[in-house]
Amino acid sequence: MSLLKSLIQLHFITPRGVWRLLRSFRCEGVTLMAIVRFAACYYADRCALVCNDRRLTYKELYEYSVKLSRVLALYYGVKSCCRVGIVARNDEVMAAALVALSRLGADIRLVNTDLSAADIASTISRSGVETLIYDGETESHLDSAKMPCRCVALSELHDMAEREASDEPLPATVRGGTISVFTGGTSGAYKEASRNSGVSQFLPPLFALIGMIGIDKCSSVLVALPLYHGFGLATFVISLAMGKKICMMKHFDAQTAVGIIGREGVEALPLVPAMLARILQIVGADEKLATLKCIISGGDRLDRKMIDAVHSRFGDILFNLYGTSEAGFFMLARPCDMNHCAEATIGRPIKGVACEVRDVDSDGVGVLWVKSRWAMLGRENRWQSTGDLVYCDDEGRFYYRGRKDNMVVCGGENVYIEHVESVIARHHGVANCVVYPVQDEMFGNVLNACIELRNEVAITEEEMRQWLRERLARAEMPHRMTFGEVSVTSTGKKARRF
Repeated sequence: MSLLKSLIQLHFITPRGVWRLLRSFRCEGVTLMAIVRFAACYYADRCALVCNDRRLTYKELYEYSVKLSRVLALYYGVKSCCRVGIVARNDEVMAAALVALSRLGADIRLVNTDLSAADIASTISRSGVETLIYDGETESHLDSAKMPCRCVALSELHDMAEREASDEPLPATVRGGTISVFTGGTSGAYKEASRNSGVSQFLPPLFALIGMIGIDKCSSVLVALPLYHGFGLATFVISLAMGKKICMMKHFDAQTAVGIIGREGVEALPLVPAMLARILQIVGADEKLATLKCIISGGDRLDRKMIDAVHSRFGDILFNLYGTSEAGFFMLARPCDMNHCAEATIGRPIKGVACEVRDVDSDGVGVLWVKSRWAMLGRENRWQSTGDLVYCDDEGRFYYRGRKDNMVVCGGENVYIEHVESVIARHHGVANCVVYPVQDEMFGNVLNACIELRNEVAITEEEMRQWLRERLARAEMPHRMTFGEVSVTSTGKKARRF
């Protein structure tokens, strides 16, 4: 009943809309399909998805998702509690498949497309996946014959759904199964972070944030992050629940993203700092970005220079959202918070979250622990360590100080990689940088740095080193610097050379 009240408040629906919503839950269970069915009834002709030059209204998305559900149930035997993996990039077929699988009660596992075929096989084997759905791009390096499960191409599902003419009712479902993303980088040593695939676990943080961001006033959103990234998945589900126009990108490219924002009038832009940095470098982008009402940065450290650039060019529209795949979103910094602070803050805990800093050192820095009602299954309302080092000021704002496990001993001194990166990033000519340790016979470890310069900026290693001498301790100074584009993964994370 609390979910119903929340959705009524969110959509400002009429009494007839309440009846339609109840009917959707009765017919489809508490699943993503129920939300799409309601949207198809309440605003059938509103644009739901824009991707690959294809546009689907909410009515078309619902009808297409139902066809996919029938295909998966009748021809592939997918039913409640079946474990289905998806290794695919964002597109309308993949998005509809998520809705269809939720309707069938399947347990969905979203796998990183950057993994090798061997790592994909290992990940889905550990997860007990019975059916793996893949896209055309993955097919090129995925040896389906060696996969420990049945493999089905998204293109095959799409073709069958286009031909599907059956009106056979789908099996009854009370609620959707689980939906999982995998955390732990690109090593293949992944941990599952699971949530129910109905919308209920995604709504509490949404309602905690609506009053702070005003996301309900935005009619369209650009989903540039892949759906197998927790931030991207949450954005997609929340946008469905709110009936937004969702523009999806298969691969992030800054120039393309700016074009989509200008063409579609995108108003909400959730992304990671590496993506934002590249968008800000696009010449002549400001006019096309003028429709933006909020930019929500998450998933990585946001630096002061980027905050100032956004606020000076577009106004106070940048928010810093902090969380983990396991705990979900739980901290937010508003523009006024960031304008008030000399360094980028990750903000304060949002309603429904408790935070503690434990094992505090003499500088007030310690490990952040969190207790959240919308954490992954099995960790709801339980204290868990984020593994992040933070500092909390007298006004309750938190500041990120790096990963506890990213401390490196260089010449007997403890050095924190994120701190060195943040100092380098303050240089006016730096767009992005990544710092990584290498073994050294004399010092045990030393740091190297790859630095991506802003457009039309030229600087030598000695000039950069001279600038850093006043800002870094001797043990923190990179022994070698190279200049070039910083490689990022499909989720916008820096590809570290550990």
